[in-house]
This record gives sequence, C-alpha cells and structure tokens, in this order.
Amino acid sequence: MQSPLPQVKLKAHNFAYSDPCNLSSRTQCEFFMYRDTMILVPIGRHRFHFLFNFEDKHVVFERHDRETLSVQAKTLFNSRMIFESDAELEWLLENVHSTMISIKINDDPYEINSNYVLSDSQRFVLVLHGFDETESWTTWTKMIQPLSQRYSYSVIFVDLPGFGRSSGRDSNQTSWKRNGPEIIIAILSSFHIESPVNILATCGGSATIVRTINRYPAWFRDRNLIFTNSVIGDFGESKVGAYKRWNKLRQSGFRHVQLIDFDPVKQTSQLVYPEVRVLNIGRCSFKHKAIVYQLSEEYIQQIINTLSAGNDS
Repeated sequence: MQSPLPQVKLKAHNFAYSDPCNLSSRTQCEFFMYRDTMILVPIGRHRFHFLFNFEDKHVVFERHDRETLSVQAKTLFNSRMIFESDAELEWLLENVHSTMISIKINDDPYEINSNYVLSDSQRFVLVLHGFDETESWTTWTKMIQPLSQRYSYSVIFVDLPGFGRSSGRDSNQTSWKRNGPEIIIAILSSFHIESPVNILATCGGSATIVRTINRYPAWFRDRNLIFTNSVIGDFGESKVGAYKRWNKLRQSGFRHVQLIDFDPVKQTSQLVYPEVRVLNIGRCSFKHKAIVYQLSEEYIQQIINTLSAGNDS
C-alpha cells in the first residue's frame, strides 16, 4: 500500500533559484510550463517567471541539518568490510553531515534525505543513484573521501523520491518524474551554491539530470557531467526524443558530457560489496540493506580526472 506523503510545512520560505551565478534570481522562482521552450520573463525587480509547458510551478524549500550524523550513515561507515582503513573511517565520521530537505512544488510535498561534505571551495559534485530498488545514496559512498579530502570537492548525496529514506512511493518515479528537475534545483538551492555544479549520475539519475539541464542549463554549464551505465534511452521518452535531447546538450555548449560505464573485468571482480545490514536505510526488500559499489582505485581516478578536466574553478 502506498504510504501517504508527509504534510510539509515550511517555517521559512526559501525560494529555489534558476541561476547560481545570478543574484537577482534568488529571491523567488515561479516556474511556468509552455510547451518545450524555455523563456525568461522578468516580472519585477527580483522576480522571474520561466515559461515551459502550460503548468505553473511554485518551488520552495527548507533544509533541516541534523546535529549529528544519521544512525544509518554511521552504521554504514562502521562497516569494516567496506571501509577497511581507519583513516577513511575516521574522516567520514568526522566530516560527513546528514540533512533532510523539505521541498514543496505547488501543493506537492517531498522530503529528501541527503548526506554531504562541504569543502572550502565552491566546486560541487551532485551524486545521483539509479532507479533499481537496490539503489540509494549509499551506492557511491566510496567516492566521498577521494572527491572531498583528496581533491577538495564539496559533495552532495541524496535519496531521490521513492528511494532510501526520502518520501514517495517505493521505487516508483512516476509520482515525482514531472517535478524531477525542480526537485534537483531545490536541492542545489538549499546549499546556497554560487556557481554551476558537476554531476556524477547513474541510469535513472542520469535521465533526471538531463531533463534538469534542458530546463535549467545555467546550473550545469561549463561543468563536467558524468553518466555511468546509462544508455541513450535514459535521456528521453523515446529513442528519437533521446537523441534530440542528447544533441541539444552537445549543441548548446555542454561538451563536457561523458559516458563512463563500469567495466567489471578491468575495474573489479565484483560490482558491489556484500550487502551491509543497516536498519531503515532502503526500500522494499532492501529496507534494511545498504548496497555500495566496489570501485577500484583506477576507476575512482578515472572519475576524478574526468571531473577535473578543464574545471579549476
């Protein structure tokens, strides 16, 4: 049975913004849909409307940082089967923070579970999982320390709606697919980011990002976008639509799009570590199981090199 969505009541009205480099877009963003054309229409000194497809979208959020790391994250990081190094374990426990981001798009409420590390730089990487029932923010956790400690990236890991500890029906993206781009922008806005962000995404997460890029390109322009284990069909509702989206990205200045698939032969003998028991970390048959990709040092370095190429700011 579908669990009812929580009634999100926001104490502070923080409005999602469409352009991290444009201060005037930060007070309020109201999103209007008109077919597939994005048009910026100023409606006041610090207010803008965005026109897409016949549908008005009003996006607000509030971030609730936890005082301590979540029990689920702490249990996962203490798995010696995955985090064998004392140095890595201590660093994760000291530097990773947990938060819940309340988002409201018109009358649709979402609670997004997130874990993150902030560095002194404004170089952000948003990491998104795929749509399999085993997926959640945990899958890419072996990238946290390399990205942040070694290369000074700020990293944001989230459970998309219907996955992990976020709200929504179990592993069913149809209930939030229409609002996917606005959810992503609200997540990024909640961290008060002032420059475009890099992306590391898998399968369904990649599809969500491609739709977001097409609506809000300023958030990703001139950054590196890595899609793993993604096929062209992930980028549109049909094969023809997929190629159109892909070509649109390439032609509109997103030349840093990279497809980097897993190669179990070269990368590792096994794609994932054995399941870790963590209470209430997932959904369905994986409600108490955490899945983590088993990444080789070679593969980790390939990801980092791709993210860093021509991306010094």
